Amino acid sequence: MEIIVHKGALVKALSSVGNVASQKANTLPILSNVLFETTKEEGLRLVGTDLEVGVSTTIPITITKPGSITIPAKKLSEIIRELPDGEVEISVKKNNAVNIKSDKAYFKIMGLSVDDYPKLPEFNLEDAVELDQAVLKEGLSLTAFAISYDETRYVLNGVLLSVKGNKLRLVATDGRRLAFVEKDFKNKKEKNFEIIIPSKAVQELIRILSWEGEVKIIPTKNQVVFYLGDSFICSRIIEGNFPNYEQVIPKESKITTSTDREELLQAVKRTALLTSPDSPAIKIDFVKGKILISSRSPNLGEAHEEIDAEIDGEDIAIGFNPYYIIDVLKNLDVEKVSLSLTEPDKPGLLKGKEGYLYVIMPMQIS
Repeated sequence: MEIIVHKGALVKALSSVGNVASQKANTLPILSNVLFETTKEEGLRLVGTDLEVGVSTTIPITITKPGSITIPAKKLSEIIRELPDGEVEISVKKNNAVNIKSDKAYFKIMGLSVDDYPKLPEFNLEDAVELDQAVLKEGLSLTAFAISYDETRYVLNGVLLSVKGNKLRLVATDGRRLAFVEKDFKNKKEKNFEIIIPSKAVQELIRILSWEGEVKIIPTKNQVVFYLGDSFICSRIIEGNFPNYEQVIPKESKITTSTDREELLQAVKRTALLTSPDSPAIKIDFVKGKILISSRSPNLGEAHEEIDAEIDGEDIAIGFNPYYIIDVLKNLDVEKVSLSLTEPDKPGLLKGKEGYLYVIMPMQIS
């Protein structure tokens, strides 16, 4: 294989596929490599996978001699980033040696044959459900932080993606909070499905999806493919039944408050500084026209904040994990948020954007 590629295009492509190449010492050595493969359309196809998530992208190149090779992802990325701007020549010699030239710089690194490299699944675009990339990117960004990393509750280690009619739903929960997004879209295929996307695939999607263009989603028996034109991401699906999340969402409230999102975020951040493992909760008092936020830790001290708010209902005091509130507030790009409550020992419901709900379980406060 002998090719010429522009450094900028190669850096971008490697950042997409190299991130999923496995860095674990106990995996197959070839999984830490990126597959390079020339295409008939004067393109270079790059693939990275750890057998759970795979990413493929194609970039334009000049092909002197077609071929394929796998190259260590981490070391290759380090080399390409440090090369001068401009064209990069890559050629494969005997024994899978890879020569890299750019201007006066020259590197030689050892690759591995493509024979043992895992193949990504084949898919049919005719079976795809199509929607805006921005809708999926925003929905995943507003739910991913609520994913559980408790391996004993494996079914919660991802985001539920549900398509029913013209509605898209994304849901994540760790048992102490729940993030829910519902969006309308034109389901041209009128296809319904429900899958659980693992956390690693979710993070890769958030990173690779754009705020423009469309994405095609192709679910199969135990995998799902997200097709973006020149790139696609495939992932295994978490098997199992997602909990009945609808019954967790509060249906009524005794008090509803509306306040400035940024003010609330900063107040909670500051108050959280004086929480501790022994006193992990902050106390939030809702009184007429004000929200009082406080924390107290016997060995540290105490903190108090006060912000203005519109409050409808009776006074109430409740405890929350401050980081659960911080997670949602820093990801919402709205001016105002509302919080609805019923009792100090019942979940709170935070709303910001249309179609978005965030349920937080309360904590005991002393």
